[in-house]
Amino acid sequence: MAYQALYRTYRPRDFEEVAGQEHITKTFKNALLNNKITHAYLFSGPRGTGKTSVAKIIAKAVNCVHAPVANPCNECDHCIGIDKNMISDVIEIDAASNNGVDEIREIRDKVKYLPGTGKYKVYIIDEVHMLSTGAFNALLKTLEEPPKHVIFILATTEPHKIPATIHSRCQRFDFRGIGMEEMLERLNEIVGKESIEINPEALHLIAESAEGGMRDAISLLDQVVSYSENEIEVDDVHAIKGSISDRDIIEVAKALEQDDVVKAVSVLDHLIAQGKEAHKLVDDFIRFYRDVLMMKNTKVNDSERMLYRNEMFIDLVAALSNTRVFYYINILHETQLKIRYSGNAKLYLELAFVQMVDDEQKQHTLSIEKIQKLEDEFRRFKDKFEDALEEIHDAPRIAKDELSEDFEKPNLYDDETEETAVGSDTQEVVEKPSDLAPVKPQEPKEEKPTDQIDELYHRFSNKKYKTFDIEYVEDVLNTANREIKIDMVKKWFDIERKTEGKDLEYAKMITQGNLVATNGSMIIVSYDTYPMCNRLMKPTIKARLIELLEDYYERNMMFMAIPEELWEAISKEFITKYRNKNDEDEFIRLTPINHPKLVEIPEANETYEDVESESLREAKDLFGDIVKVKKQGD
Repeated sequence: MAYQALYRTYRPRDFEEVAGQEHITKTFKNALLNNKITHAYLFSGPRGTGKTSVAKIIAKAVNCVHAPVANPCNECDHCIGIDKNMISDVIEIDAASNNGVDEIREIRDKVKYLPGTGKYKVYIIDEVHMLSTGAFNALLKTLEEPPKHVIFILATTEPHKIPATIHSRCQRFDFRGIGMEEMLERLNEIVGKESIEINPEALHLIAESAEGGMRDAISLLDQVVSYSENEIEVDDVHAIKGSISDRDIIEVAKALEQDDVVKAVSVLDHLIAQGKEAHKLVDDFIRFYRDVLMMKNTKVNDSERMLYRNEMFIDLVAALSNTRVFYYINILHETQLKIRYSGNAKLYLELAFVQMVDDEQKQHTLSIEKIQKLEDEFRRFKDKFEDALEEIHDAPRIAKDELSEDFEKPNLYDDETEETAVGSDTQEVVEKPSDLAPVKPQEPKEEKPTDQIDELYHRFSNKKYKTFDIEYVEDVLNTANREIKIDMVKKWFDIERKTEGKDLEYAKMITQGNLVATNGSMIIVSYDTYPMCNRLMKPTIKARLIELLEDYYERNMMFMAIPEELWEAISKEFITKYRNKNDEDEFIRLTPINHPKLVEIPEANETYEDVESESLREAKDLFGDIVKVKKQGD
């Protein structure tokens, strides 16, 4: 028996053998079982993906003696006859050579006759896009209303050339390129059945070279089997393809990167002597540098390309910049265009190598690279500088001599930033929406009258607030004044400078916190830790702090210390409710403060042992047994 090509020998005989088209095979298996086969189908997709094979499987399934079935039995006379092209009811037509009106008219005249042996006459028209306009017009009426015993299956690699009138009369199925895993699985199955000895890398290269076409992969395997006498190696595949190996192309690329044009041209001469075509080499080089960009800039799948696992390639990728690679690709692309109109392709490829290592051209590319690196470094420095400034502005207190390197403060303000420049003796102020004052149209700044601040003090000073009372926070936020806060923050860190003696320790307690909201007479100051807030809210300490603040700002004051973490949640809640309120004068209510680390101090309790205990526990949690309690007189 004459030898039969592998792609014909291993042509799928049922839907289970079709690789990579599950979305199509599943649809047809269900349609065949339920007798829902329509009169016309359009199969589109790349070459070698199974369009004609699926068409013949459908032809066997509808004419199988066991129909309706999901798959043909491949054992009955009808199935065997269709496989051997011995059944006249299945007509395969090559539209590339039968594209005239007369051929289509012949089909139109014959469709009315009943099938000879099976249940259906199936017309498979391959490369249907090659039909002439007159032939398409002649096919229209028959395609729209064929006899019940006729099925048309049109196959094409260029569906955009099919007239819309044909499209609308068919159910279209798009075949996709076969994936690498599916292709390797099918090739391994063939290799096993044929007892072919082949290097796994060579088989992987065959699958890569097919670019999604199963027929191309099997045909290339068939060629390589005929070429190789022993085990098939990667070089055998390259010899049949006329392509360049990864080893050779990396050698040329490294020579170009090292400005060694002599070596690059020497390797090129060796490849041409082996029978490689210059125009194919240009394509290989462009594809190689494309792989460099993909490896450098995307998360490629290592299983897709053997090249991505090559250590020399990985080193080369690290050495090349995007700018340099694009420069090389542009030169190769120009060379590719010139070769089309030249009889000496090797000459232009040699000139391309010289241009790629040209000092003047390369210097220009290097200058661009340096500029880009400087821009990147400048952007990184700018980002770090801005982050540092923001950290400084947000810090509750900056040490006079140094700012700890590991100091980090969460940014509670995401909406807007307003900077106010101050004199050399004061810290720059950053105004944020956490001031929570209702935003009003900008007006010329005027100092608030003292009697207005006093009025707020008299209004709220008679209220009996609890230690950490949300009503206090509500009263401050609903009457907060941005201009007053800015003025107070400008002078905030000068409290220490203008305080002496025993009061200096209390002044430091004040400036350790961050003034976050005020209406002029009532202030809220945030601190890093809960124990610190508990301590500052003790009546004796709180009273002394208020006294210092009143002396310094020369007006009546009220004070609340609040943990920074808690303040972040409260400010966000207030901002959300402020934006959603319907009435401008609506008084915003907030969720009560209830935190296990905050100690509520009873009015009658003057010893505050609970506060001391809580602070002591917190300190021991942080520092362990080194914390000792020192009593008066010790």
